[in-house]
Order: sequence, then structure tokens, then C-alpha cells
Amino acid sequence: MDEGGTQAASATLARATEEARTTSPPRRDPLRSRKRLALAAILLVGLSYGTLIQSFSWNQTSHFDLIRALDKDRTTIDAYQANTGDKVLYRGHYYSARAPGVALFALPFYDTLNLLGADSWARSSSAQRSDDEMIYFIGLWANVLPGLVLLLLCWRVAERVEPGFGVAAAVTLGLGTMVLPLSTLLFSHVFAACLGFVAFALMLRERDGPPRPLLLLLAGVAMGYAVASEYPLFFAGAVLGLYLLSRRDSLNLRGVATRAGAYIAGALVGIVPLLLYNHYAFHSWTHLAYADVPRQHKGFFGIEAPSLKVLGTLLFDSRGLLTLSPVLLMSAYGLALLYRRGRRAEALSIAAICACYLGYNSGYYLPFGGGFMGPRFLTTVLPFLSLPLALAFKRLPAPTVALAAVSVATTVIATITHPLVGYENETVIWGRLLRHGSFQPTIASAFGLGRGWGAIWPFLLVAGAGALLAWRASPPPQLRARAVLVAVLAVAAWALFAALAPTLLGIDHRGLQSIVGAGDHTALCLSCHSGVTYPLKALAPIAAIAGLVALAAAWLSRAAPDLRLRGGRLSGG
Repeated sequence: MDEGGTQAASATLARATEEARTTSPPRRDPLRSRKRLALAAILLVGLSYGTLIQSFSWNQTSHFDLIRALDKDRTTIDAYQANTGDKVLYRGHYYSARAPGVALFALPFYDTLNLLGADSWARSSSAQRSDDEMIYFIGLWANVLPGLVLLLLCWRVAERVEPGFGVAAAVTLGLGTMVLPLSTLLFSHVFAACLGFVAFALMLRERDGPPRPLLLLLAGVAMGYAVASEYPLFFAGAVLGLYLLSRRDSLNLRGVATRAGAYIAGALVGIVPLLLYNHYAFHSWTHLAYADVPRQHKGFFGIEAPSLKVLGTLLFDSRGLLTLSPVLLMSAYGLALLYRRGRRAEALSIAAICACYLGYNSGYYLPFGGGFMGPRFLTTVLPFLSLPLALAFKRLPAPTVALAAVSVATTVIATITHPLVGYENETVIWGRLLRHGSFQPTIASAFGLGRGWGAIWPFLLVAGAGALLAWRASPPPQLRARAVLVAVLAVAAWALFAALAPTLLGIDHRGLQSIVGAGDHTALCLSCHSGVTYPLKALAPIAAIAGLVALAAAWLSRAAPDLRLRGGRLSGG
């Protein structure tokens, strides 16, 4: 071929290549696809909270009564006091014993519900009786929404520390810890924990960038209002105050004064609603309704010296934190990794918050706070523990995945059957109700589908879809046979402990004794509360099977190509 023909062929080939390049579909960004899957997973978990219409309790009705009173420009709940025991009598009038933060936050939404006629809907629905469903409607704003925001925030913060594994940590937090039931109940814990973690996230962002006092001011506002919603958030606020001073380039008089001043100023702004409420209700800026609870007069608001025996019940009895959510053990391992990676200030702050809450809760006169499936006063520490959990999912995926599945199984079963148990031995009811297919009502129950398997499917469908998408959004686990064996042994050890140890070691008995000490002399009567010895003997095998199934699925997917991350970027791990 002559030179002219060669040039013509080259030009034709170039035109064909350019046409193919311009007409071929653009390549999908695997990182963006993974983020979309992760976002969808968390939104689905948050949506699952709204499908449950839980039974009412004194804690919920106390918040509801305060909301109704505030709606009528009052602070006394005299007109409603008969439906709650969480109340105090002060100068001849009844007041809610709850901090006012949640009620003030929910008040505009309550007014909107009334404008829409939601009260008549609540009374006509077949899911619950009378105003119980009004509590559910308010909860969509006051506990479901904060639960969703908390998961989104935990996902983004954990992604900063361990990219790719934040969604696994967030979904485990949302389905495998007390965050799940508390996001379906009108309690203040998830709302306050969300605000506390917002403060931490703002501080973390500021610490990783240039000094920005405005972010610290906003963190202070969030923490101040968190205290106005749940008083013990003061402990987390104090620890985070020390955390913001750990920035090395600001360890001088001006830097410390600027940073601490911004945080304190914000906290004072955030606590103003509490001060105004106290002044309007009690004609005192500092008087708290909680101080009028008779049991709070002993020690500091009912808190005395920490007790190792009480600490043991908080962690290891039949409704203990680590008994029902053993995946949190892996957070301790992740915390050590976080420290070794150079995030020492964050690791020490998280450890200090955990120590503060375990200390104060183990000295409180009623450690579990009455009728609930776990030590609800420890809720604040859970989002902080999700951060190191992301590291554990990458470094030790086998035991972390297995124990996460165990935690999800126990928490989900307790939540959909009866999360408001009041006694250690009463946890036996979870297995009984599951066996008989008797669950808490859902949005399907509101349309006449009852409280059995025919009505629980909205929650199981949406939560299951969220968990599945979280699995797809995470990098494939890198498993070895020895690690899988360790995970199997961990699941077996947990099952044996949960089924037998709380009874054999007397941990449940000590938990019941603390309830007796708080004034309930029927606590040790097993027959009075549907209780038996070995109350988790039916639930433990079910949760263990869930852990082994998740481990098997991880093993089968270990060699799957990570199509989401094509393009030269490794998935990590």
C-alpha cells in the first residue's frame, strides 16, 4: 500500500475510534454506586422504624402528656396524670418527670397533626386503643426521624475512618442494638444520643481541617439541647469538651480560650429552652422536675458509688448490653485499632464516654430504668461505638459478621414481640411470642391484619431489604478458614453463655434484687412475671443459627469479584 493509502486508512481508523468512544455508554462510577446502595440501605432501616406501632408505656405517655400540656400553654399535666407513673407532685400540681427537650421539639409537629385531624385517625384505628396511635404519630417525628438521622451520621463518620465499611457499622447499630427499639418508642434516648453524636461529628470535622470556631459553637448548641432532652448527656458533653482541647495547633492561651469559649457559648444557647421551661413551670431557672422523684433524693439524683455487681448485670444478665448485642465486643477491638492508627484523641474520648456512662449507670438506684429490654441509659454510647466497629468489620470480618447477625436476631425478635419487659426472667416471653406468632402491631395491623405473621411482614421486608443492601454496598469480606473457625466458636460461646450463665452465675438474680431495692417487692417472684430460669434458652439457639447463616454467606461470597470498585481502586481488606 502506498503512502496515500496508508494515511487514508489511518484517518478512517481514527474516525471509527472516535465514533465508538463518543457513542459508547459512560462507565458507571463504582464508588458512587456503592454510596447509593449504602444510602438506600440506611433509608430502608430508618423506614422500618416507622412500620411498628408499639405498645405504650409510662415513659411514652409522660412525654405525650407534657406535649399536650404545652400545646395548651401549660406545664402541669393534672388533666392527664392518671395515665402515667412517670410524674412528680410539686406544690399541689402534677408535672411530667421527663426532660422537656423532646416535647418542645415535637410540639410543632403535634400541632400539625391536629390540623390534619390525626387524632381522629388514631382513635378509629384497629392497631391500638384510643390515643396510643397518636403517640405513634408523634414518634414519627420525635424518635423515628432522629433514629434515621443518627444512622446517616454514623455512616458518614465511620466512612471517614474506614471507607467502605461505614454502612455495615451503621446498619448493625440500627438493627442490632437498643437503637432499634428506642427508635420505635417515644423515649428521649435516641433523640438525645443523635444530638450528642452531632456534636462529636462537628468536632471531628473541625479537628481534621482548619480551626473553625463556628463548628464548635454549633456543636455546643447540639450538646446543650441534648442535655435539655436527657440530663445525663452532660457526661458526654464534658468529655467532648476535653476532646476539642486536644488539637495541638491550638494548645495556647488564645486557642484554648477561643475554642472552649465557642463550645460553652453554644451549650448555653442550647440549654436556654430548659431554663425557660424550669422558670415557667417552677419559677426557678435551675429546678428540675426529676429532683422531685422521691428515689432521686438519695445520692446525686439517685446516683451513688458505682457497683461492680450492678455493672455485671448491665452487661451480662438476660437483658444485658453484651448479652443481647455481643457485636459490641468487637467495638472494643476496633477501639484499639483506632488508637494505633493515630486517632488517639478520638479513641480516648470514646473510651471515656463509655466509662462515664457505665460508672454512673452502675451507681443508679434503678440500673435498667424500669420496663425495657436493655440498659437504656447506655444508649448514648452506642453511636460512638459504631465508629470502631467499622474497623472491626474490615480487620476481623468473620467474628464481626457472625456476632452482628446474632445481635440483629436478638434485638429484632425482642423489638417485634415485647421490648418493654421489666424483669430479667421476663425475657422468656420473646421466645414464647415468636413461637406463637404474636407480635407488636404494625401499619398493616392498622388496616385490620391483626398482630400475627400476616401483619409483621412490613417491618421484616423493609428491614431485611436494608440489611441486604448494606451487604451489597460493603466490600466482600476477606475470610480465612482459621478466622471462620474462631467465629463459629465465638457464636457457640455466646449461645451457651446467654442460655445458661445469667441463671447459673446468679447475674439475673442480682438484677432482680436491684429492682426489689428500688421498691418492687414482686421482682423475685418468677410466676408473677411469666418468668422461668434460663429465660434465653429458646432465643439463644435461634440467634446462633442466624450468626452461622451469615457466616456461611460471607464465606461463599469471599471470592466474589468486587464489580462495584472496578477501575483500578482496591476495595480494601
